[in-house]
Amino acid sequence: MEEGDKEFVVSVDTGGTFTDAVVLNRRGDLTAAKASSTPHDFSEGIMNAVERAAAKIGLPFGELLGRTRVFAHGTTVATNAYITRTGSKVGHITTKGMEDTLLIGRAMQKVAGLTDSEIRNIARLDKPAPLVPRPLIKGVTERVDAMGEVVVPLDLEEAARAVDELARAGVEAISVCLLWSFKNPSHERTIKELIAREYPRIAVSISSELSPTIREYQRAATTTINAYLTLKTARYLEDLEGKLAERGFRGSPLVMQSMGGVVPFREARERSVALLSSGPCGGVIGSLVMGQHQGHENIIVTDVGGTSFDVSLIVGGSPRYASEPVVGSYHLSMPMIEIKSIGAGGGSVAWIEAGSSLLKVGPQSAGARPGPVCYDRGGEEPTVTDADVVLGRIDPAYFLGGSIKLDKAKAIQAIEERIARPLSLTVEQAALGIIGIIDAKMADLVRNLTVGRGYDPREFVIFAFGGAGPAHVGAYGRDVGARIAVVPSTAAVFSAFGIASSDFVHIKEVSFPLILPGDVARIDELLADLEGKTIAELVGDGLGREQIYTERTMDLRYRGQVHEIRTPVPDGRFDLAALERILQAFEAIYEQTYGEGTAFREAEVEAVVYRVTGKGLRERPPVRSYATKGEDPGQALKGRRAVCWKELDGFSPTNVYEMDLLGVGNLVEGPAIVESVDTTVVIHPGQRARLDEFRNFIIEL
Repeated sequence: MEEGDKEFVVSVDTGGTFTDAVVLNRRGDLTAAKASSTPHDFSEGIMNAVERAAAKIGLPFGELLGRTRVFAHGTTVATNAYITRTGSKVGHITTKGMEDTLLIGRAMQKVAGLTDSEIRNIARLDKPAPLVPRPLIKGVTERVDAMGEVVVPLDLEEAARAVDELARAGVEAISVCLLWSFKNPSHERTIKELIAREYPRIAVSISSELSPTIREYQRAATTTINAYLTLKTARYLEDLEGKLAERGFRGSPLVMQSMGGVVPFREARERSVALLSSGPCGGVIGSLVMGQHQGHENIIVTDVGGTSFDVSLIVGGSPRYASEPVVGSYHLSMPMIEIKSIGAGGGSVAWIEAGSSLLKVGPQSAGARPGPVCYDRGGEEPTVTDADVVLGRIDPAYFLGGSIKLDKAKAIQAIEERIARPLSLTVEQAALGIIGIIDAKMADLVRNLTVGRGYDPREFVIFAFGGAGPAHVGAYGRDVGARIAVVPSTAAVFSAFGIASSDFVHIKEVSFPLILPGDVARIDELLADLEGKTIAELVGDGLGREQIYTERTMDLRYRGQVHEIRTPVPDGRFDLAALERILQAFEAIYEQTYGEGTAFREAEVEAVVYRVTGKGLRERPPVRSYATKGEDPGQALKGRRAVCWKELDGFSPTNVYEMDLLGVGNLVEGPAIVESVDTTVVIHPGQRARLDEFRNFIIEL
């Protein structure tokens, strides 16, 4: 066995339908495998996927795990528990008089996270069901003021009674969020110690440890959701870690966080809320890593699966973080990579709206069971995948490499009966309409995150992955005005690839509202303290100081405004000279976001949140490059088949290529279809694509 085969990096991304496993050796050779996800016990799907990858390599499962130096995981356990409302029974303790904060929420909570079409359905708008019913919310006598001074001491007897009442009510977890606790956490810590002493089996989350930032409701929501998810997530991670150890893995497994980096399982158990976007963040990091190899700093990240279309941005070589993350209509106070999603994927259902007789697509999905009609598993509603099959873009005999045979006749029948005949269209016109609508919805979301934020899509490349992304990026990418789309060689398992390439990340932040220039020495102390804590955690993860670097930012706004701008802070001592550079950067970002001339320093600038992001650089598996083979793709030509193109007014004989047989430098002129085992790339008339040195497909839109 060669040296590069002796050690492996294994990463697994658990999705709603499939669990993807990627195995990389030291040379950068990648082996991918898929298995069905197992919601009753996600660890089963993980073990199945890794075992299939081991079989492809030709190793026994235990031997592969025994040679694995890094095992990293993107999980949907926290998301699944939240969506299905299967978390813990939670009690909540807050400052007396503030018991209804979680129930009142915010004025915009009814529409938080909803699409425009959902918002317009006013009759159905309502706040989400509370995670904590009112009888399980207890107020305690205490008060800390805005400067962190104790105005009213904590009533220990009252706090003990509140904890006793919650314990008798059968709560499994308690969240604690007191007023101004981020300025002085002593009362929260006392309550945590009380619970740990009297009821050690009850999980406790306190806001001063989890989210020490201003805005009481967001802190309360973040802390409560963390308490709601902690026990289930911790049990899952412990169980998976045990199974991996039993089968031969000797390391400390890592899990992907919503902030875009990995941490050991043992740390993630206490911060379950940080796992709510665990899997999708892998695709963002994968795009960042591959973009660095290709020389791209501005990337539109798009992931099209069976149910959803996810979009994120990388700007100047860094992922964009959400200013106000929203999960299930709750606003959170937690660093999270911004990922916007809509119900648009291969399984999105096409339907006719009653009353208007307009063709609609999604957001409802056929899912994996029964799935699209062409799956022949009992589905009756036509979907995007059915339309792709009818139009000749997907080969019914080669879906997932031929492991699943699709029924084109049933797809035609469903579109004809449900869409074409009621709208007096041909089947092909109806199918083109379905595809046109879903592509337009995808383009709209991309514009929302680019043009709507002051970015020009022409200055970005689009990364398209997931099972259906490569089939649709030629349309939605062209629609938004992008010039280049990148289909990664690992498109169908790209999130797993990104997880394998992720560094350790810890983010520490704290609020200390201050009108600038303010107390410059105090700001320097705050940043130094955050930096020290961040470095200490990374050292605790086993990283050497030479592997660690930090980035500092501040959230700034003009006095009297509500929303802040995340602004970079230069390294070194924070003094008046550094402050001037920060203010100039703030004004430049502000004008990029809101328009030239909108900055107005005379209004005074306020610093709200101070933040340090610490990254521990792992030894990443190399991204393997390949020798150029020339432009002629003839050796990969599988044949020709009739494909329906809107640009050509109907069906036209179209070249079909086998992705694995293409060589680096091969140029494919559209219209064309490029097939691989787990995805299909659609190249429209007037477009062309080439395979780059990393075997990514580069489409000129």
